[in-house]
Amino acid sequence: MAGDEEALADSHRGPSRHGRRHGLHGEDLGRILALSDGVFAFAMTLLVLSLTVPAFDTTGLTAHEISGHLARLLQQDYLAFFGYAFAFVMIGIWWVIHNRTFQYIARYDSVVVWINMALLLQIAVMPFVMSIFVDYSSPPTQTAVALFAGIQVTLGLTATLLWDYARRNQLVRPGIPEEVVRYFTLRGLLTAFVFAVSIGVTFVSVSGAEYVWIATFFVQRFADERH
Repeated sequence: MAGDEEALADSHRGPSRHGRRHGLHGEDLGRILALSDGVFAFAMTLLVLSLTVPAFDTTGLTAHEISGHLARLLQQDYLAFFGYAFAFVMIGIWWVIHNRTFQYIARYDSVVVWINMALLLQIAVMPFVMSIFVDYSSPPTQTAVALFAGIQVTLGLTATLLWDYARRNQLVRPGIPEEVVRYFTLRGLLTAFVFAVSIGVTFVSVSGAEYVWIATFFVQRFADERH
């Protein structure tokens, strides 16, 4: 990474100006952000693979009959379209959170790099989790719903860990208002909390757990308005 050569030189001269002797560190976040944006974009694109074109035997059917049958099959797949749209929006939310976080992070070290890698790992696996959710959505199954919710929980915790580590180790820009600090800590935890609650709801009602997910948008709005 750009800036790593300087870090290597600093390691031979003694402690760096940020008090770190070992590992990667620097101020050029360009390659970290480029990799991150690429993973987010690729995951969003792969989500469409969870959608399949309805197939049926058209032998002996008129165009009108084919059209009607196709319409019925598409209507039956509404959960797949809902799942695709919701997963796309969730990846978009995590990208916005990631983007805003790095607007305030000024420097990186090895820990920031690997926490960010852990977050990207979860984003990259989201299309696979979404495929499981869609394939086992009619009727909805507890495992599929809980798996999708679980990865949102871990994403919220990882995003919060990234921010909290950077803040505690003076890797953020100086002079950040306290309300901004609270906002960045609160938003990931609130999202994780909503999906954690939905996992508990799956033991009572699997369909009800999916409705709990809608609260994500309200808690995000709540965090925005409060901070």
